[in-house]
Order: sequence, then structure tokens, then C-alpha cells
Amino acid sequence: MISRLGILPTEGSLRAFAIANIINTVGSGLYLAGSALFFTHVVRLGVDQVAVGLTIGTAVGLALATRFGRLADLYGPKLIYLVLLLVQASAMAAFTLVRSYLAFLVVAIVSGIADRGIAGTVGAFVHHLGGRANRLTARAQLRATTNVGLGVGTLLASAALVANTSTAYTLLIAGNSLLFLITALMVARLATPRIQLRPRGQNAALPDRSSPIRNRPYLLVAAGNGLLSLHVTTLSFAVPLWIADRTTAPIWILSVILVVNTVLVIGFQVRVSAGAKTVAGGVRLSRRAGLALATSCILMAVTPHVGSAVVVVLLLLWACVFTFGELCQSSGGFCFSFELAPDTAHGAFQSAFSLGPGVMRACGPSLLAALVLKHGTVGWFALAMLFLVAALFTSLAAASASRQLCVAPASIAGSRPGLEK
Repeated sequence: MISRLGILPTEGSLRAFAIANIINTVGSGLYLAGSALFFTHVVRLGVDQVAVGLTIGTAVGLALATRFGRLADLYGPKLIYLVLLLVQASAMAAFTLVRSYLAFLVVAIVSGIADRGIAGTVGAFVHHLGGRANRLTARAQLRATTNVGLGVGTLLASAALVANTSTAYTLLIAGNSLLFLITALMVARLATPRIQLRPRGQNAALPDRSSPIRNRPYLLVAAGNGLLSLHVTTLSFAVPLWIADRTTAPIWILSVILVVNTVLVIGFQVRVSAGAKTVAGGVRLSRRAGLALATSCILMAVTPHVGSAVVVVLLLLWACVFTFGELCQSSGGFCFSFELAPDTAHGAFQSAFSLGPGVMRACGPSLLAALVLKHGTVGWFALAMLFLVAALFTSLAAASASRQLCVAPASIAGSRPGLEK
């Protein structure tokens, strides 16, 4: 069935990696569904302690993310990605033994470092496996398969939630550890093409734009894309609380919204990404993302003011509009992260690009709580304006970065982006 949907690559190594990604994200679904209850019910930590510990772990991971990208350029993305998978497997296993806050904090930091490192190096690994011709489609296919894995993992975790025992919650975390290990074994067996690794110390001798930290145009695009990615936390944090506290909608509509979102991403991510094979195409999709996400905010702002029957229809419409914006944003982001980076330093550049969504992941709940959950309808209109501004900023920054890259010497740019005639 998955093959018929067209979300699995046809090329051997990429296909094997996509299957490994499904296995990995099944574990992520187990963890996402049960980790909060594990930490509070089994480890006996307070909600604030868990939140602070995980935030610290993510923050440390973000601070070190570009280091792993540089290591991927030095030693190859497969090796670094494999090591990080093994670290995550160990961290999840260690979580099952944690019974104090200090131990939890240490493991959370190790897990956060590995998590952000994986997020930053996966793009370089896809580029290595697929090359310029297939990398964008492969990245979209991986995102679709991620949703498949998360859906399966969440479904499996429901058995533990029904059992509601310490053993059941512990098995979810242990299962995630086992699936990280299985993924690592699958990645280790991947046949990967040989690449010319960058000699150590070469970064210092290259022009500024060969380093993402010194490449201001690229960082501006990454920042704008990161702001647009606030939609991730909007769906996972703000929307459930808003529907439960501010609308007359039945609580089961949350499950329906998540199913609609997941199915649409699986079915249309690859198709939408086809429009972002050039920087110009990515710019168009980013603008559409801003418009769609802003429209979804306006629709959500209306929900407290309509009756129970109408609100269900409105929320289903919201799910479709919102998901279209999500698809456009992710596709545009994939394009910019690849096309505006030199082929000789994808590890460092992909890691730097992942910082934007990573920061939004850490700061998003606080931002949305202050903006939307505190100020209500006015807050949703403000969030709509924020998405529009972020889309415009990202589009202008990407177009400018593309023009600068085209006129830069080949030794600086590495490769020119595909521009439409």
C-alpha cells in the first residue's frame, strides 16, 4: 500500500533508508504518546521538572547541532548519523533506569544533543544518497513516511495508555530504544556512494560563504523558515488547548484533525514538493504557506463564536487549509536548505538550517501561550499576521540569497541553484 502511494523512493539505498526511517519514527510515535506519562507516573517527576529538563536538553542540542554537521562533512554523514542513532538508543534505555531528577536531566541532555544532531545531519545524508537529482523528492518522501511511522507508533501506544500501568509506560520507552537500535543496524548495512570528504582544517581557508555561520543570506532564509515552522507547535500545543477550553466542539474532533493532517501529508507531500525543484518554486510555495497558515488562524479565531454543529465543519475545513500551508512550508524549506547550500558542505549547512525549526520547537509553546491562549481571538489574528510577515521575509531572503549565489564565484557558491527561466 505504501509503495502504491508513491512515498517510497525507487532507488535502492534511498528506499532502504526510507524503510529504516519508518521503523525509527514508529519508535518516535511510542515516545511522543507515552513519555510525559512515563516521566510523571513512573519516574515521579513534576510536570515543570520534565518541561525544564527537556527544554534544557533541546537547548544544548541546538547549541551543538552545527558541530555534528561539520563532523558529517569531515567523516561522512552516514557515520555521524549512525553514531547519533546509537546514542539515542542508549539514552532511551537509560531513561528506563532513571529514578532521580539529576539522572533524568543528564540523560535528557544526551538525548537532546543526539536528537538535534540527527535532525541536522539527515539532510546531508539524503543529499549523499540521492544526489542533486533526487534529494528534494527523497526529502519529501521521508517526511511522508515519517507520518506513517508516527501514526503506527501512536496507534500501538494506545494499548499502553489503556493499560495505564508503570510497566506499560516503561515498555514504550524501551520499545523506542529497541527501534533506534534496529534503525542503526539497517543504516549500517546501507550501500552508500563514495564521497570526497573535506580535509580537516579546510574550512578556515575557504571564503566566508562556505561556512553557514558566516553566510548571512543563508541564515536569514533559515530564520524565516524557522518562524514559518511555528505551525508544528500550533497543531500540537495551541490547537488542542484552544478547542478544549474555548470552543463547544466535542473533544474527539482532535483525533479527527490529527488523522486528516496525517493522511493529507502522506498523500500530498511528494506532489506538493514537485513545485519546489527550483528556488523560484520554493519562493512561491513559501508565499502560499504564509497565506494558508494565516487563513487557518482566522478560521480558528471564529470557532468560539459558532454553534456545535458548525464548529465541527469549521474545524475540518481548518485542518485542510492548515495542512496545505504545512505542506507548502516544508517543501519550500527543503528546497532552500539544499539549493542555497554548497555541495561541499551540506552537513554544516543542513545543521544550520535545522536550527530555525529547533528554536521554534523550544520556544513555540511559550510564544503561543502568550499570544493565542492568553489573548484569544485577537491573538489568532496576530498569529496570522506573523505567518504572513514570516512568509514574505523568507521569500525575499531566499530570492536575494539565490541572486547572490548566482553571481558568486564557483569556489564560494559550490553550486548554483536551479532557477526557472
